[in-house]
Amino acid sequence: MKNESITSFLNTEGSDILPAITLYQPWATWIMRGWKTIETRIHNRFACLNGKTVLIHAGQSTDSSAINNPYLTKEQLLYNPDEVVSGFILGSVLINGVGWINSTHSQQALIECVTQRYGLFIDDVKVFDTLIPVKGEMGIWYFDIVNGMKVKKPSAVGV
Repeated sequence: MKNESITSFLNTEGSDILPAITLYQPWATWIMRGWKTIETRIHNRFACLNGKTVLIHAGQSTDSSAINNPYLTKEQLLYNPDEVVSGFILGSVLINGVGWINSTHSQQALIECVTQRYGLFIDDVKVFDTLIPVKGEMGIWYFDIVNGMKVKKPSAVGV
């Protein structure tokens, strides 16, 4: 995990328009801190993100049950709660693999994985030094990082 300016991010990414996903808090923050290295769904509709850099957006909703997470230490649960902000793109990650997961993945996913879940394996976490305010959406959506706005799915992105 590293902090990165949006300008230097653009210079290395090569594309101005990136897919984004919105997550409830504190899950989005836990990904950006490197604690949650598998994002889970009960479907495989995000499989098309494999191999792509994806923006992580912290939605307006909070999962209040997450505070009882058995996979985090008390110190982690209490670590800088003021950093858990909503309504912003926090940074980016690389989806470095996808697939159905099982109970051996629970610690990395920070959720029980006895229930059948599909995992997005997260790598190369980049926290933006300036958060980007934007209203997120359900599913996969797209953001033009240069112009600072949501856009329709570009045909060249391939997702």
